[in-house]
Amino acid sequence: MKKALITTAASLFLAWLPSLSQAGDADTCKGCHNGSVAPSFETLKGKFKTADELVAGAKASKNDMMKPMQADTAKLKAAAAEIVK
Repeated sequence: MKKALITTAASLFLAWLPSLSQAGDADTCKGCHNGSVAPSFETLKGKFKTADELVAGAKASKNDMMKPMQADTAKLKAAAAEIVK
């Protein structure tokens, strides 16, 4: 019984551990949106007032680098919410 409890506790701890290291949704955007490759977050905040406007702008972008992000609307919405807050 004691061994089963320790094993269960260790399994739960190991399952919980990766959640500590997850970055915010907007962190994946920082690589390009630094002001030199793509508009910085500050520029985006000035151009788009709401998260919905920012998502619409991202979806309308013709830049090929945005294609993978345009396919994931949920991630775009979460990142936009972080950026415009």
